[in-house]
This record gives sequence, C-alpha cells and structure tokens, in this order.
Amino acid sequence: MTGSGSKAFWEKAANEDPAWHIATKFKTLDEDFYESGRKEVNEFLDRAGLRLTRTQVLLELGCGAGRMTREFASQALRVIATDVSPKMLELARKHLTSFKNVDYLELDGNGNLPVESGSVDALFSYITMQHVPTALAQERYLAESIRVLKLGGWGLLQFRKPGILPRILDWIGHIAHAVSGKRTLNAAWRGSRIKKRRIVELAAVCQKYEFIPIGRRHIWLKFET
Repeated sequence: MTGSGSKAFWEKAANEDPAWHIATKFKTLDEDFYESGRKEVNEFLDRAGLRLTRTQVLLELGCGAGRMTREFASQALRVIATDVSPKMLELARKHLTSFKNVDYLELDGNGNLPVESGSVDALFSYITMQHVPTALAQERYLAESIRVLKLGGWGLLQFRKPGILPRILDWIGHIAHAVSGKRTLNAAWRGSRIKKRRIVELAAVCQKYEFIPIGRRHIWLKFET
C-alpha cells in the first residue's frame, strides 16, 4: 500500500468515526477523549524519564484529532501537529481553538517529514507507526525523526512489538473489530512491523538510544541526538 492508500483510509475514518479509530474505547471527541490524552502524555513521558518545557518545540507524528496534542500544547513553546488526513487535522484545529501555539502539517504517508533539519527539540508518536502499512515507510519516518531533531533533542516513538505473541494479540483484536464491522483487516490499520535490528541500525547515529518497556504489544524507542 502506498501513502495515498493510507491517506484515503484515514480520511474516511476521520469522516465516519474519528474517535474510535484514534482510541478504540471512545465513540465521540468529548472531554473524556481529550482527558485520556492528557493522562497518557504525562504517563509515557514519565515512564521514559522525559519532560517538556516552555522553551521547546515538539513535533507530534500522527496527531489525529488532537487527543494528545492539547496536552503537548499546554507544556511546550510550540507544537507541530502532523497527520496524513486533512480531515483529522481539521478536527484537531476545531477542538484546539484556544491553543495558538499549534501548527498543523499534512504528511504524504510515505515517511517524509517536510520539516527543516535540526529544527525541533522533541518528537513524539503513539499509535501511529503501528498503522503505517510498510516497514520501509516506518524506517523513513524514524530516519526523518532523527534528522529534524536539534542537537541535544529527544524523541519517543512507539512501534508494534516483534514476536509471535504480540502478533497473535494484534490479530485477535483485528478480527474481533472486523466482525463488528470495522475495516481493521485493511493494511492501513494492520500496519507492518519494522525489525528491531533495523531500528537499532537507524538509531545508531544518535548520541544515545534505548528501548523503554511499556506494554506487551508495543516497543518504544527513546533516542537523543
């Protein structure tokens, strides 16, 4: 599947059922939806030993309707919220109108980040890379994430975890959702799995990197440039 195919999937998701496609326990973009994003931002940053300050610019890879963006905007100097779906970006703008420090950027879905090299202090992505349909595009996103960070910057990226058990757990979820009428057998939902050794190869250019143990089905890469 190409980036255009992924864009089409997520554009349809944004028009039909955005809350569920972003976080499957939600049905509407209500206050509980955004509060869950606030809690998870702080939980994940705390688990990784990271923090944002009012002097930093953060790029969020895959912002959706801004579930986590709102909390990032409350902590950072500026947030660059990116997504492949124009409709998702429109929803984020609508629900974050009180935040004037958020810029919205549409991506092509092929792994490119149209952002200047060494221009951001921090980069974060959750429940995004796992939906990217090819390992090549995921590798590109990782390489691009490293490129756009300033010297001394940090990134935290979540991927699908390699291994048989995580695959089984994922497929149980895919099939259960498909039975209920969701499009979870589509490659743009199932995504691909980048090999851990490939993540290590790409992250080796960083000053420091490590894997953070969060959850049975995810692998989190923390890196510093």
